[in-house]
Amino acid sequence: MNRRGRHVVARRAALAVGILLPAMLTACGHEGAGPGAASAGLPAVVKVVSINAQTGQVSFAGIPATRGAQVAVDEITRTKFLGDTTIEVKYLDSTGTPQTAAGLAAQAVASRQYSAILGGILTTEAFTVAPIAQKGKVPVIFTQSNGDGVVIGDYTFRATASFTRYYDVMGTYLRNKGVKTIALLYNSDVASYQELATLIGSWTAKFGISVVADKSVVSSTQDFTAPIASLVSAKPDAVAKFLLGTANATALQQLRQAGFDGPVIATNSDSGGNIAGAGSAGAGAAWPTDFSSAQTDRVATDFTAAYKAKFNGAAPNPYAAEGYDAVWWLARAIKVAGRATPADIQRGLVFVAKMGFTGATGPITFDGNEFTLRTPKVVAWDGRAERLVKP
Repeated sequence: MNRRGRHVVARRAALAVGILLPAMLTACGHEGAGPGAASAGLPAVVKVVSINAQTGQVSFAGIPATRGAQVAVDEITRTKFLGDTTIEVKYLDSTGTPQTAAGLAAQAVASRQYSAILGGILTTEAFTVAPIAQKGKVPVIFTQSNGDGVVIGDYTFRATASFTRYYDVMGTYLRNKGVKTIALLYNSDVASYQELATLIGSWTAKFGISVVADKSVVSSTQDFTAPIASLVSAKPDAVAKFLLGTANATALQQLRQAGFDGPVIATNSDSGGNIAGAGSAGAGAAWPTDFSSAQTDRVATDFTAAYKAKFNGAAPNPYAAEGYDAVWWLARAIKVAGRATPADIQRGLVFVAKMGFTGATGPITFDGNEFTLRTPKVVAWDGRAERLVKP
Protein backbone atom coordinates (compact mmCIF):
# COMPACT_ATOMS: atom_id res chain seq x y z
CA MET A 1 0.00 0.00 0.00
CA ASN A 2 1.41 3.42 -0.93
CA ARG A 3 1.70 6.37 1.42
CA ARG A 4 -1.49 7.99 0.09
CA GLY A 5 -3.38 4.76 0.65
CA ARG A 6 -2.12 4.49 4.22
CA HIS A 7 -3.25 8.07 4.94
CA VAL A 8 -6.75 7.31 3.58
CA VAL A 9 -7.01 4.21 5.79
CA ALA A 10 -5.79 6.14 8.83
CA ARG A 11 -8.29 8.92 8.24
CA ARG A 12 -11.13 6.41 7.87
CA ALA A 13 -10.06 4.66 11.07
CA ALA A 14 -10.00 7.94 12.95
CA LEU A 15 -13.47 8.77 11.61
CA ALA A 16 -14.72 5.36 12.70
CA VAL A 17 -13.42 5.94 16.23
CA GLY A 18 -15.12 9.33 16.30
CA ILE A 19 -18.43 7.70 15.39
CA LEU A 20 -18.16 4.60 17.55
CA LEU A 21 -17.14 6.31 20.78
CA PRO A 22 -20.29 8.47 21.06
CA ALA A 23 -22.43 5.49 20.12
CA MET A 24 -20.76 3.41 22.82
CA LEU A 25 -21.30 6.10 25.42
CA THR A 26 -24.93 6.73 24.57
CA ALA A 27 -26.15 3.16 24.42
CA CYS A 28 -28.54 1.93 27.07
CA GLY A 29 -27.13 1.75 30.57
CA HIS A 30 -23.45 2.34 31.10
CA GLU A 31 -22.13 0.36 28.15
CA GLY A 32 -18.56 1.39 27.61
CA ALA A 33 -18.07 1.36 31.37
CA GLY A 34 -15.67 -1.55 31.23
CA PRO A 35 -11.89 -1.37 31.67
CA GLY A 36 -9.94 0.70 29.21
CA ALA A 37 -6.78 2.71 29.07
CA ALA A 38 -7.17 6.38 29.89
CA SER A 39 -6.54 8.87 27.11
CA ALA A 40 -2.98 10.12 27.00
CA GLY A 41 -4.42 13.57 27.59
CA LEU A 42 -6.13 12.72 30.89
CA PRO A 43 -4.52 13.35 34.28
CA ALA A 44 -4.42 10.67 36.96
CA VAL A 45 -7.06 12.59 38.92
CA VAL A 46 -9.80 14.95 37.74
CA LYS A 47 -10.68 17.28 40.58
CA VAL A 48 -14.28 18.42 40.98
CA VAL A 49 -15.98 20.43 43.71
CA SER A 50 -19.54 19.81 44.91
CA ILE A 51 -21.37 22.77 46.45
CA ASN A 52 -24.53 21.39 47.98
CA ALA A 53 -26.58 21.70 51.16
CA GLN A 54 -25.50 19.08 53.71
CA THR A 55 -27.08 20.97 56.58
CA GLY A 56 -29.97 23.40 56.81
CA GLN A 57 -33.50 23.43 55.47
CA VAL A 58 -32.81 21.76 52.10
CA SER A 59 -30.39 19.11 53.35
CA PHE A 60 -33.26 16.63 52.79
CA ALA A 61 -32.40 17.05 49.09
CA GLY A 62 -28.72 18.00 49.24
CA ILE A 63 -27.60 14.91 51.16
CA PRO A 64 -29.21 12.39 48.76
CA ALA A 65 -27.83 14.30 45.75
CA THR A 66 -24.35 14.06 47.26
CA ARG A 67 -24.80 10.37 48.01
CA GLY A 68 -25.96 9.71 44.44
CA ALA A 69 -22.82 11.42 43.19
CA GLN A 70 -20.72 9.23 45.47
CA VAL A 71 -22.30 6.06 44.05
CA ALA A 72 -21.47 7.25 40.53
CA VAL A 73 -17.86 8.07 41.43
CA ASP A 74 -17.48 4.60 42.97
CA GLU A 75 -18.78 2.96 39.80
CA ILE A 76 -16.59 5.05 37.49
CA THR A 77 -13.53 4.06 39.51
CA ARG A 78 -14.48 0.38 39.88
CA THR A 79 -15.30 -0.13 36.21
CA LYS A 80 -12.30 1.93 35.02
CA PHE A 81 -14.63 3.89 32.78
CA LEU A 82 -11.85 6.47 32.43
CA GLY A 83 -9.06 3.92 32.47
CA ASP A 84 -6.66 4.68 35.30
CA THR A 85 -8.04 8.20 35.70
CA THR A 86 -10.28 8.81 38.71
CA ILE A 87 -12.69 11.60 39.61
CA GLU A 88 -12.02 13.16 43.00
CA VAL A 89 -14.85 15.25 44.45
CA LYS A 90 -14.43 17.74 47.28
CA TYR A 91 -17.81 18.04 49.01
CA LEU A 92 -18.62 21.48 50.46
CA ASP A 93 -21.71 22.46 52.44
CA SER A 94 -23.63 25.44 51.07
CA THR A 95 -26.08 25.18 54.01
CA GLY A 96 -28.82 26.06 51.51
CA THR A 97 -27.74 29.70 51.69
CA PRO A 98 -27.20 31.64 48.43
CA GLN A 99 -24.46 33.80 49.93
CA THR A 100 -22.55 30.76 51.19
CA ALA A 101 -22.93 28.98 47.87
CA ALA A 102 -21.67 32.04 46.00
CA GLY A 103 -18.66 32.39 48.31
CA LEU A 104 -17.69 28.74 47.89
CA ALA A 105 -18.10 28.95 44.11
CA ALA A 106 -15.96 32.09 43.91
CA GLN A 107 -13.22 30.41 45.95
CA ALA A 108 -13.36 27.27 43.80
CA VAL A 109 -13.09 29.21 40.55
CA ALA A 110 -10.31 31.46 41.84
CA SER A 111 -8.27 28.48 43.08
CA ARG A 112 -8.03 27.02 39.55
CA GLN A 113 -7.89 23.57 41.17
CA TYR A 114 -11.16 22.22 39.81
CA SER A 115 -12.24 21.12 36.36
CA ALA A 116 -15.96 21.34 37.11
CA ILE A 117 -18.53 22.21 39.78
CA LEU A 118 -21.47 20.09 40.88
CA GLY A 119 -24.09 22.64 41.82
CA GLY A 120 -26.77 22.75 44.46
CA ILE A 121 -30.49 22.20 44.82
CA LEU A 122 -32.08 25.61 45.34
CA THR A 123 -32.78 27.96 42.46
CA THR A 124 -31.78 30.89 44.66
CA GLU A 125 -28.35 29.29 45.16
CA ALA A 126 -28.03 28.58 41.45
CA PHE A 127 -28.81 32.22 40.67
CA THR A 128 -25.64 33.22 42.55
CA VAL A 129 -23.38 30.35 41.43
CA ALA A 130 -24.22 30.32 37.71
CA PRO A 131 -22.78 33.76 36.84
CA ILE A 132 -19.61 33.01 38.82
CA ALA A 133 -19.05 29.74 36.96
CA GLN A 134 -19.94 31.31 33.62
CA LYS A 135 -17.59 34.25 34.07
CA GLY A 136 -14.79 32.00 35.37
CA LYS A 137 -15.37 29.49 32.54
CA VAL A 138 -15.68 26.50 34.86
CA PRO A 139 -18.58 24.21 33.91
CA VAL A 140 -21.23 23.80 36.59
CA ILE A 141 -23.84 21.01 36.58
CA PHE A 142 -26.86 21.82 38.74
CA THR A 143 -29.47 19.36 39.94
CA GLN A 144 -33.01 20.54 40.76
CA SER A 145 -32.63 24.37 40.76
CA ASN A 146 -35.78 24.35 38.66
CA GLY A 147 -36.34 28.05 38.17
CA ASP A 148 -35.92 29.97 34.95
CA GLY A 149 -32.64 31.86 34.56
CA VAL A 150 -30.32 29.12 35.91
CA VAL A 151 -28.85 27.90 32.61
CA ILE A 152 -27.49 31.25 31.47
CA GLY A 153 -24.56 30.40 29.21
CA ASP A 154 -22.32 27.79 27.66
CA TYR A 155 -20.70 26.83 31.00
CA THR A 156 -23.96 26.30 32.91
CA PHE A 157 -25.78 22.95 32.80
CA ARG A 158 -28.71 21.32 34.60
CA ALA A 159 -29.11 17.56 35.18
CA THR A 160 -32.80 17.95 35.98
CA ALA A 161 -35.77 18.76 33.79
CA SER A 162 -37.59 21.89 34.88
CA PHE A 163 -40.87 21.26 36.75
CA THR A 164 -42.77 23.68 34.57
CA ARG A 165 -41.95 21.70 31.43
CA TYR A 166 -43.67 18.53 32.59
CA TYR A 167 -46.01 19.45 35.44
CA ASP A 168 -49.02 19.53 33.11
CA VAL A 169 -49.10 15.74 33.49
CA MET A 170 -50.75 16.43 36.84
CA GLY A 171 -53.46 18.42 35.10
CA THR A 172 -54.25 15.28 33.11
CA TYR A 173 -54.11 13.23 36.33
CA LEU A 174 -56.65 15.49 38.08
CA ARG A 175 -58.92 15.86 35.06
CA ASN A 176 -59.15 12.07 34.88
CA LYS A 177 -60.32 12.15 38.51
CA GLY A 178 -63.09 14.60 37.64
CA VAL A 179 -61.43 17.60 39.36
CA LYS A 180 -62.84 20.99 38.36
CA THR A 181 -61.44 23.30 41.07
CA ILE A 182 -58.16 23.51 42.92
CA ALA A 183 -56.61 25.49 45.80
CA LEU A 184 -52.90 26.33 46.08
CA LEU A 185 -50.54 26.32 49.08
CA TYR A 186 -46.89 27.07 48.29
CA ASN A 187 -43.63 28.57 49.52
CA SER A 188 -43.41 32.12 48.23
CA ASP A 189 -39.61 32.20 48.63
CA VAL A 190 -38.94 29.18 46.38
CA ALA A 191 -38.78 30.45 42.80
CA SER A 192 -39.75 27.19 41.10
CA TYR A 193 -42.82 26.86 43.34
CA GLN A 194 -43.96 30.34 42.36
CA GLU A 195 -43.59 29.30 38.72
CA LEU A 196 -45.69 26.17 39.33
CA ALA A 197 -48.41 28.24 40.96
CA THR A 198 -48.48 30.44 37.85
CA LEU A 199 -48.58 27.37 35.61
CA ILE A 200 -51.62 25.95 37.41
CA GLY A 201 -53.35 29.26 36.75
CA SER A 202 -53.35 28.25 33.07
CA TRP A 203 -55.16 24.95 33.71
CA THR A 204 -58.64 26.44 33.20
CA ALA A 205 -58.07 26.54 29.46
CA LYS A 206 -55.99 23.36 29.30
CA PHE A 207 -57.88 21.03 31.62
CA GLY A 208 -61.02 22.82 32.78
CA ILE A 209 -59.55 23.19 36.30
CA SER A 210 -59.94 26.60 37.97
CA VAL A 211 -58.02 28.01 40.95
CA VAL A 212 -60.51 28.95 43.67
CA ALA A 213 -58.06 29.85 46.46
CA ASP A 214 -54.36 30.69 46.68
CA LYS A 215 -52.20 30.96 49.82
CA SER A 216 -48.43 31.44 50.00
CA VAL A 217 -46.19 30.99 53.05
CA VAL A 218 -42.47 31.37 53.64
CA SER A 219 -40.40 28.18 53.73
CA SER A 220 -39.74 28.45 57.46
CA THR A 221 -43.49 28.04 58.21
CA GLN A 222 -44.32 24.92 60.22
CA ASP A 223 -47.96 25.52 61.15
CA PHE A 224 -50.36 25.76 58.21
CA THR A 225 -53.62 25.78 60.17
CA ALA A 226 -54.72 29.27 59.19
CA PRO A 227 -53.95 29.18 55.44
CA ILE A 228 -55.39 25.67 55.18
CA ALA A 229 -58.63 26.75 56.87
CA SER A 230 -58.95 29.49 54.26
CA LEU A 231 -58.27 27.07 51.39
CA VAL A 232 -60.70 24.43 52.62
CA SER A 233 -63.44 27.03 53.06
CA ALA A 234 -63.30 27.58 49.27
CA LYS A 235 -64.40 23.92 48.86
CA PRO A 236 -61.85 22.90 46.21
CA ASP A 237 -61.94 19.48 44.57
CA ALA A 238 -58.14 19.19 44.92
CA VAL A 239 -55.23 20.95 46.61
CA ALA A 240 -51.79 21.68 45.16
CA LYS A 241 -49.13 21.78 47.88
CA PHE A 242 -45.59 22.98 47.07
CA LEU A 243 -43.51 23.02 50.25
CA LEU A 244 -39.98 22.05 51.28
CA GLY A 245 -39.03 18.87 53.13
CA THR A 246 -40.85 17.50 56.12
CA ALA A 247 -43.21 20.49 56.24
CA ASN A 248 -45.15 18.51 53.65
CA ALA A 249 -46.09 15.86 56.22
CA THR A 250 -47.38 18.52 58.62
CA ALA A 251 -49.43 20.20 55.90
CA LEU A 252 -51.00 16.89 54.86
CA GLN A 253 -51.99 16.10 58.44
CA GLN A 254 -53.51 19.55 58.88
CA LEU A 255 -55.37 19.33 55.56
CA ARG A 256 -57.05 16.10 56.65
CA GLN A 257 -57.76 17.48 60.12
CA ALA A 258 -59.46 20.45 58.45
CA GLY A 259 -61.81 18.02 56.72
CA PHE A 260 -60.30 17.97 53.24
CA ASP A 261 -60.36 14.42 51.85
CA GLY A 262 -59.71 15.03 48.13
CA PRO A 263 -56.59 14.49 46.04
CA VAL A 264 -53.42 16.46 46.82
CA ILE A 265 -50.76 17.10 44.21
CA ALA A 266 -47.21 18.04 45.13
CA THR A 267 -43.60 17.95 43.91
CA ASN A 268 -40.91 15.35 44.50
CA SER A 269 -40.22 17.14 47.77
CA ASP A 270 -42.76 14.60 49.05
CA SER A 271 -40.49 11.73 48.01
CA GLY A 272 -37.88 9.76 49.90
CA GLY A 273 -39.99 9.41 53.01
CA ASN A 274 -40.55 13.13 53.58
CA ILE A 275 -44.30 12.54 54.05
CA ALA A 276 -43.99 9.27 55.94
CA GLY A 277 -44.66 11.21 59.12
CA ALA A 278 -48.15 11.98 57.84
CA GLY A 279 -49.01 8.28 57.93
CA SER A 280 -52.44 7.52 56.53
CA ALA A 281 -53.15 11.26 56.22
CA GLY A 282 -50.66 11.28 53.35
CA ALA A 283 -52.63 8.76 51.31
CA GLY A 284 -53.80 10.33 48.09
CA ALA A 285 -50.84 12.68 47.67
CA ALA A 286 -49.29 12.38 44.21
CA TRP A 287 -46.52 14.07 42.25
CA PRO A 288 -44.66 13.81 38.94
CA THR A 289 -41.02 12.78 38.99
CA ASP A 290 -38.09 11.69 36.87
CA PHE A 291 -37.21 8.81 39.22
CA SER A 292 -38.74 6.48 41.78
CA SER A 293 -37.14 3.57 43.59
CA ALA A 294 -40.22 1.64 42.44
CA GLN A 295 -38.87 1.66 38.86
CA THR A 296 -37.97 -1.67 37.30
CA ASP A 297 -35.69 -0.67 34.39
CA ARG A 298 -32.15 -2.04 34.64
CA VAL A 299 -30.06 1.09 35.21
CA ALA A 300 -32.53 2.30 37.86
CA THR A 301 -32.60 -1.04 39.70
CA ASP A 302 -28.80 -1.35 39.55
CA PHE A 303 -28.47 2.18 40.95
CA THR A 304 -31.03 1.49 43.68
CA ALA A 305 -29.19 -1.68 44.71
CA ALA A 306 -25.81 0.09 44.79
CA TYR A 307 -27.26 3.02 46.76
CA LYS A 308 -28.87 0.74 49.34
CA ALA A 309 -25.65 -1.26 49.71
CA LYS A 310 -23.61 1.88 50.33
CA PHE A 311 -26.05 3.66 52.63
CA ASN A 312 -27.39 0.99 54.98
CA GLY A 313 -30.48 0.04 53.05
CA ALA A 314 -31.79 3.56 52.50
CA ALA A 315 -33.76 3.83 49.25
CA PRO A 316 -32.68 6.54 46.79
CA ASN A 317 -35.02 9.37 45.88
CA PRO A 318 -35.07 11.63 42.78
CA TYR A 319 -32.40 13.92 44.24
CA ALA A 320 -30.04 10.95 44.57
CA ALA A 321 -30.75 9.74 41.04
CA GLU A 322 -30.12 13.20 39.60
CA GLY A 323 -26.84 13.50 41.50
CA TYR A 324 -25.84 10.12 40.08
CA ASP A 325 -26.77 11.04 36.52
CA ALA A 326 -24.98 14.39 36.78
CA VAL A 327 -21.68 12.66 37.58
CA TRP A 328 -22.14 10.12 34.78
CA TRP A 329 -22.79 13.02 32.39
CA LEU A 330 -19.52 14.52 33.59
CA ALA A 331 -17.64 11.23 33.18
CA ARG A 332 -18.94 10.79 29.64
CA ALA A 333 -17.89 14.35 28.84
CA ILE A 334 -14.36 13.68 30.12
CA LYS A 335 -14.12 10.48 28.08
CA VAL A 336 -15.36 12.12 24.90
CA ALA A 337 -13.04 15.11 25.34
CA GLY A 338 -10.00 12.99 26.16
CA ARG A 339 -8.79 15.84 28.34
CA ALA A 340 -9.96 17.39 31.60
CA THR A 341 -9.47 21.14 31.49
CA PRO A 342 -12.65 23.12 32.20
CA ALA A 343 -12.87 24.12 28.53
CA ASP A 344 -12.48 20.52 27.36
CA ILE A 345 -15.13 19.29 29.80
CA GLN A 346 -17.48 22.06 28.71
CA ARG A 347 -17.20 20.90 25.10
CA GLY A 348 -17.63 17.29 26.20
CA LEU A 349 -20.80 18.09 28.17
CA VAL A 350 -22.29 19.83 25.12
CA PHE A 351 -21.39 16.85 22.90
CA VAL A 352 -22.95 14.30 25.26
CA ALA A 353 -26.05 16.48 25.52
CA LYS A 354 -26.48 16.33 21.76
CA MET A 355 -26.32 12.53 21.84
CA GLY A 356 -28.21 11.70 25.08
CA PHE A 357 -27.66 8.68 27.30
CA THR A 358 -29.49 6.36 29.67
CA GLY A 359 -29.18 6.99 33.39
CA ALA A 360 -30.96 6.16 36.62
CA THR A 361 -33.74 8.55 35.61
CA GLY A 362 -34.22 6.64 32.34
CA PRO A 363 -33.44 7.59 28.73
CA ILE A 364 -32.12 11.14 29.02
CA THR A 365 -32.73 13.71 26.31
CA PHE A 366 -31.64 17.32 26.35
CA ASP A 367 -32.81 20.77 25.44
CA GLY A 368 -29.53 22.59 24.98
CA ASN A 369 -27.58 22.28 28.23
CA GLU A 370 -30.30 20.73 30.38
CA PHE A 371 -32.26 17.52 30.80
CA THR A 372 -35.76 17.21 29.41
CA LEU A 373 -38.41 14.77 30.61
CA ARG A 374 -40.67 13.48 27.87
CA THR A 375 -42.46 10.83 29.93
CA PRO A 376 -42.68 11.89 33.58
CA LYS A 377 -43.64 9.23 36.08
CA VAL A 378 -46.50 9.90 38.48
CA VAL A 379 -45.97 8.62 42.01
CA ALA A 380 -48.64 8.31 44.71
CA TRP A 381 -48.23 7.74 48.45
CA ASP A 382 -50.58 5.05 49.75
CA GLY A 383 -49.97 5.77 53.45
CA ARG A 384 -47.02 3.38 53.69
CA ALA A 385 -44.99 3.57 50.51
CA GLU A 386 -44.65 5.17 47.08
CA ARG A 387 -46.19 3.48 44.06
CA LEU A 388 -46.21 4.33 40.39
CA VAL A 389 -49.62 5.28 38.98
CA LYS A 390 -50.96 6.22 35.57
CA PRO A 391 -51.57 9.90 34.80
